[in-house]
Amino acid sequence: MEHTSGREVYLVVLKHIVVAEDLAQIVNEFDPGAEVLRARDTAAALQALQDITAMRLAFLIDDRHADGWNELIDGIMARGGRVVLIPRSEGVETAPFADCLILERPFTTEMVQATLDTALPRRTA
Repeated sequence: MEHTSGREVYLVVLKHIVVAEDLAQIVNEFDPGAEVLRARDTAAALQALQDITAMRLAFLIDDRHADGWNELIDGIMARGGRVVLIPRSEGVETAPFADCLILERPFTTEMVQATLDTALPRRTA
C-alpha cells in the first residue's frame, strides 16, 4: 500500500474488500488516474498515512471506538483531505464532525458520485 506518485491521494478504509474496490473504481471515474489507497482498518490506514503528504478525500467506516481513530482523522485533515463517513450498518445514524460528509448505506454509484461532486472539484486527465 505504498504511496509513490507524489499526487494527492484518496484513502478508502473499509473491511469489505469488494465494496472498497467499488469505491476506488468510482473515484477513478471521477478523477482519472487518481491514486486510491485501501486499508481494512484504522491501524492499517494510520500506517498508510505515514507515506502520504497530500490527500484529497478519505472514505471511512465510522469506527470512532477504534484505537488511533482521532489520530487518523487529524492526519487526514492535516494533509488537506476531507472525510466521508460511512455508517457501520444500514439504518445506523452517524453524527458528523468538523467538515465531514456522510455517505449513507446502502449507497449507490450515483450517491458516491454526488458525494465526490459535493466534496471536490472535478479533475480531468
